[in-house]
Amino acid sequence: MLRAHLGRCTGLLVLLVAVAGCGKQKTVPLHGTVTLDGRPLQGATVHFIAQDPEGRNALGSTNAEGVFRLSTFEPDDGALPGSYKVIVRPATKADPELAAMTPAEAMKAASAGRKVNRPAVALPPRYSQPGQTILVQDVPASGDVVFELQSQ
Repeated sequence: MLRAHLGRCTGLLVLLVAVAGCGKQKTVPLHGTVTLDGRPLQGATVHFIAQDPEGRNALGSTNAEGVFRLSTFEPDDGALPGSYKVIVRPATKADPELAAMTPAEAMKAASAGRKVNRPAVALPPRYSQPGQTILVQDVPASGDVVFELQSQ
């Protein structure tokens, strides 16, 4: 009797593990390059916004050469297959006056609505705003992913 009960429990456990394993989605490694006016855009955040309700967003940041690698579940694992809107947000730099403030002064300035960080470069909303972006990408990509942005 005990042996039959253990057999059923083991069978149920195997079934649960098999079902749980089926839900894991497979990412596609994806990297690319972002340039602004022909030069690599360093320190920018590249955000892939999934257009499929079952999809997941992916995120990366550019290095000194403008190269990014996407991450969805783990660092540099890529993105799930599907269609994405893409936004690029430039790196920010701290307000130089903020560095000279005491912590209390900085908190007071921030609570008064003063921006403590500002973009290192300005990107038009057609690249940096989710509702206005013209950048789209399908994953898996056919060829190199290159976003050639123009400041004007």
